[in-house]
Amino acid sequence: MGLVYGGQFFVDGASGIARSLGVSESVIAITLVAAGTSLPELATSVVAALKKNPEIAIGNVIGSNLFNIFLVVGTSASVAPMYVRDITNIDFAVLIASCFLLFIFGWLFKQRMITRIEGGILILCYVGYTAYLLINA
Repeated sequence: MGLVYGGQFFVDGASGIARSLGVSESVIAITLVAAGTSLPELATSVVAALKKNPEIAIGNVIGSNLFNIFLVVGTSASVAPMYVRDITNIDFAVLIASCFLLFIFGWLFKQRMITRIEGGILILCYVGYTAYLLINA
């Protein structure tokens, strides 16, 4: 229960600060809201990895993304049309590149294992993308 309230507190507080600083809604959605709603998943995945259950961590991430893309977006678009005006081609390219990196790291190298170095690369990619968004906001 604490994860839910903590995530909500994070999203509300960080979004309010970002809006007061003039950050665009699309950047807030791509970074802060996504991070806040993913904090429970992150906690679950870290605990699973520490308990030597990496399948839970990977399944959690992949399952959550599939759920969000197909069910959440599909249901929302079925209720009312959704416009993707503020999401740029660069955002879509980063999405596709991140999926490709996950595939490369998880399937082709090290017997289907994502190593610490590869995890670090994924983190650096996220930090770089976030920095890009904030610089160009």
